[in-house]
Amino acid sequence: MSAVVRPNDKLSDRLRVRARGLSPSLTRVLEFIDTHRHETMTMSAVELAAAIGTSDATVIRSVQAIGFDGLKELRQALATALGSGQSPIDTITRTVASIKEHSATAIDQVFADHQETFAALASDETCRSILAAVEKLSPAKRIGVFGIGSTAFLVRYFALSLNRTGRSTAVFDDCMAPLPEQLLEMGSADALLMLAYGKPYKQATATIAEARRLKVPIVLITDTNEPFITRHADVVVPVLRGNAGRVAMHATTLVCLEALIFALVADNPARAISTLERLSAFRRSVYK
Repeated sequence: MSAVVRPNDKLSDRLRVRARGLSPSLTRVLEFIDTHRHETMTMSAVELAAAIGTSDATVIRSVQAIGFDGLKELRQALATALGSGQSPIDTITRTVASIKEHSATAIDQVFADHQETFAALASDETCRSILAAVEKLSPAKRIGVFGIGSTAFLVRYFALSLNRTGRSTAVFDDCMAPLPEQLLEMGSADALLMLAYGKPYKQATATIAEARRLKVPIVLITDTNEPFITRHADVVVPVLRGNAGRVAMHATTLVCLEALIFALVADNPARAISTLERLSAFRRSVYK
């Protein structure tokens, strides 16, 4: 069996050793499994059989021939071999594999994950941190908002919502302009709301450094306990994005942002109403 050899890969060693003496049809299945690990994590026996050009019974016999009870146990071994990689391929593979393993539909899985994250968001500890965030942001004449990648869309929505209710914003999203140019505007911000998840990355650390230099208070929405990021924040709001190691979902973050928006509106409703009246007048002059 000509398996792909990977350093410190016990699964490949197991495949090579136990495949000796097996029939060509079983060997072919095992070779496919070893060289198409991400696919195997997400495919059923029938789907694997179709891809290899054999029967689903042969797929199951091949898996059992190397000491696994079935595909479920094999996938667990594959997940261990894949490790904790955080590439999009790794996360989507683990997510889909989890759905198949628990015999749930994708919709069931999404709902279950969000029930957990919403429960955490509604905890007393998180609610206290959201109130602390409002206290830090409320006095600011201009609120800076940071988020890149997929969170840039949330940042833009948050900034637009604040603008509509009479609060000025500065957006740091590395999208509408390069982040270094955007950071030149940090001096105009009186407080900074950051959406920064996972391990420290250069855009986040550079933004934190500039905010600290200018003594701009930081409210951090995150799912990380990395001290390199959290220790610089004045307020940390813990918001989960689904199960660790799987595809990130943003509904809970959006709910947290909307809670902040409405809390800030409630802090000065007269300003919000006045701004919305002006917005309505502008819309009539432009669209009518």
